[in-house]
Amino acid sequence: MIINPITRFLVKRRLKKSGLTFTKEDQLKAKPIRNSLIKWDKSENNIVTLVVPQKKTLWVRVVSKVFMLPGSRVVVLDEVGSFVWALCDGNNSVDSIIRNLCNKYKLTRKEAEISLLSYFRILGRRGFVGFAVQKKAEQKTPPDLVIIPNSEEKKV
Repeated sequence: MIINPITRFLVKRRLKKSGLTFTKEDQLKAKPIRNSLIKWDKSENNIVTLVVPQKKTLWVRVVSKVFMLPGSRVVVLDEVGSFVWALCDGNNSVDSIIRNLCNKYKLTRKEAEISLLSYFRILGRRGFVGFAVQKKAEQKTPPDLVIIPNSEEKKV
């Protein structure tokens, strides 16, 4: 899916207004969390199947009635995607997932990092995962987790 320049500009502007800036270190320390609305199942050959519910907006409900669309869609992940999905439990950081990918699939750190970050970008845009990020030390509050919702597209 192509994001138009206006949407990209609005997202960047919204992040600037909120004061949220993330360095590469912040991104690697972030902990991916699966969307709780998505039901998933792992088969005997470790392939994950996601059941994504339909959005509850009026427009989607009307179009669904007219065209008799199902109430959910099914997404089947490949072996690597299933491996990463299983690690998105809120306990593993992006950095630890990169290390697990390097060890299991014999990838270099750079290969695993680039592939994983682009995969997370896709999952984030679709609303399949969110990311828990540590609050910055200069905020003078005890470190808590802040969940940053995906602001580029509507939630699932």
